Amino acid sequence: MDNENESPSIQHGVLDLSNWNEKQNGLISLCGEWEFYWQKLLSHDDLTYANIKPDLLSKVPEVWNNYRIDGKSLPGQGYATYRLHVITGLPAGTGLGLKAYSFSSAYSLYIDGELVAANGKVSTDRSGETGEYRPQAVYFKTTAKEFDIIVQVSNFNYARGGFWNNLYLGSPKAIALFNDHSTAEETFIIGVLVITAALFLTVFILVRSQKYSLYFALLCLIIAIVLDMAGQFALFSYFPGISLKLVIFIWYSSFLWVAYFALLYFHELYRSRFSLISVRIYPVVAALFQIIFIFTDTAFYTQYVYLLDYFVITGAICSLIIVLIGAKKNNRAGWINITSMGILLISYVHDDLYWTNIIQSSFGETIYIGLFLFIFLQIVIQARRIREYYDQKAAAELAFLQAQIKPHFLYNAINTFVSISCYDVEQAKRLLIDFSNYLRHSFDFKDLSQLTPLKNELEFVKAYLEIEKARFEERIEVVYYLPDDVETRVPILVLQPIVENAVVHGILPKDEGGRIEIRIERGETALHFMVKDNGVGMEPETKDNIFRRKFGSGVGLLNIDSRLKKLYGKGLQINSTQGYGTEITWCIPLK
Repeated sequence: MDNENESPSIQHGVLDLSNWNEKQNGLISLCGEWEFYWQKLLSHDDLTYANIKPDLLSKVPEVWNNYRIDGKSLPGQGYATYRLHVITGLPAGTGLGLKAYSFSSAYSLYIDGELVAANGKVSTDRSGETGEYRPQAVYFKTTAKEFDIIVQVSNFNYARGGFWNNLYLGSPKAIALFNDHSTAEETFIIGVLVITAALFLTVFILVRSQKYSLYFALLCLIIAIVLDMAGQFALFSYFPGISLKLVIFIWYSSFLWVAYFALLYFHELYRSRFSLISVRIYPVVAALFQIIFIFTDTAFYTQYVYLLDYFVITGAICSLIIVLIGAKKNNRAGWINITSMGILLISYVHDDLYWTNIIQSSFGETIYIGLFLFIFLQIVIQARRIREYYDQKAAAELAFLQAQIKPHFLYNAINTFVSISCYDVEQAKRLLIDFSNYLRHSFDFKDLSQLTPLKNELEFVKAYLEIEKARFEERIEVVYYLPDDVETRVPILVLQPIVENAVVHGILPKDEGGRIEIRIERGETALHFMVKDNGVGMEPETKDNIFRRKFGSGVGLLNIDSRLKKLYGKGLQINSTQGYGTEITWCIPLK
């Protein structure tokens, strides 16, 4: 709505467009003082020839419950006629357009005596009225330089009636552009909401523990419904037979459950005692509202909309408190959430003031931008949580592997220390130090990250091999070829299990034992690892089954291969010849 701040104002039921230029001034908001005729459905002829005086000059847009005639406020139920006299400098036959949203709860809009727009059927009684809600853009041609816009309105479905949304006048092109732009904006944001909902619903189906993904998906879907009902009504246009009572029921119910799923969502993100109390109390009260909506008439429960507003606002405040508690606990995502909620609140307040003509703004509506930024920041938060979930899952798997110290190894190692201490106390001490290093690495759950300095992995391997060499003496020979730089970070718990596999399944099955070569070379782009033994080797079928989850002793290699592929896209390379030994290689990118 370009340059709306330059639009002429409506005074005493008259809009003077003598100096209006449609190309320069764009659309005109028809807010201001309209003639109002209570309990009368008047035609153009009635108003032209019968000399009927208006009951008052009414503020538009506004519900007629706020009007006073003879010192008394008007009831919500009833019917009335609005008139605006428009003076133009345009010749007869000039094309113009109107963008109409809704009147409560049925209306007929005339240009002079010609009907150009309608929703439902206007009547003087409840039985004759058919309510409808259908925003529309309409076009007409002027019959003279001056014309009347006459709107007949009846309301027997709401507790409040009247001309409660703005009406816009402009050239056919400007109205069409405005309508298309509004529809495109709404379609875009609803598309974003629906796609986001589908994405996170899929996340929940795949990972049922991620309940916040389910609640976020449902929240997005209900926001899409609310947004559409407050805007172009595009989704509901696919259901032409839907009654106004059902529309009102869905509209009021949607606000209840938007607040509820927002509470559930933030509760799952930032659990606290307060959030737990909130999600237990809120649905009880919401269910009471829902029962009232189901079993009473729309004209009854809509008169208590302020209670619904207070309740929904309370839910929104509870959501904010939940997020503030989360942010107070040094939760960085909590502050991102506060930012997103602040953006949404500012855009909502701006649009509310803009639509009620309290402020003039060249930005027009901002709720779509605010909602898009809110959804975007929520996606960022959820993406981080999903990443953290899988990092924790991988870390838990590593912790599980670290905890799997074979009892027979511990038993045999301790027996070895006892035996050696009888004739070589110093060696027994050194082995106990190696054993403590081995246990320290195995039980170290403080750092569950997937990467560790190479020197830590080497210490773990050397501690393990020193113990095994003490047990089996000359049956195990180890040769190291190591780089100078051992600070490079590598995946944790990869090297030691492979070396252990070479000892247990490679050289120990041979009576004479064997030799293990551990070679690590630093290339230009990667760190290259090789663990080679001259043990018993394996058959081709056995090697293939390692990566088909069919070989019991190869489960550790399978897990390592899977982890490397997830991290770097490439896993283990195994070359083995039965009777000659096995060589396992892999590489870790330096960047």
